[in-house]
Amino acid sequence: MTTPAPSYKPPKELQELLDKKRKRTAVLPKRSWIQRNPRLFQITFITTSLLVFFSKPLYDAFIADPLPLKGPIVPPHKR
Repeated sequence: MTTPAPSYKPPKELQELLDKKRKRTAVLPKRSWIQRNPRLFQITFITTSLLVFFSKPLYDAFIADPLPLKGPIVPPHKR
């Protein structure tokens, strides 16, 4: 019957170097949703913009100037 080979343990100096390499040296800032999903952001932004621009009710609601009032405003007659 064969005995399993003992596991390899590197020398102490080499193990210290390996442990140092494993540590992260810089703290990275959190990325925004746009930076994490650039393609989805572009598709969403372009689709929404085109929908607002080419849809008559949405264009009137968001972009178009309000309609001018018809004729002069006359207050109602008081009795």
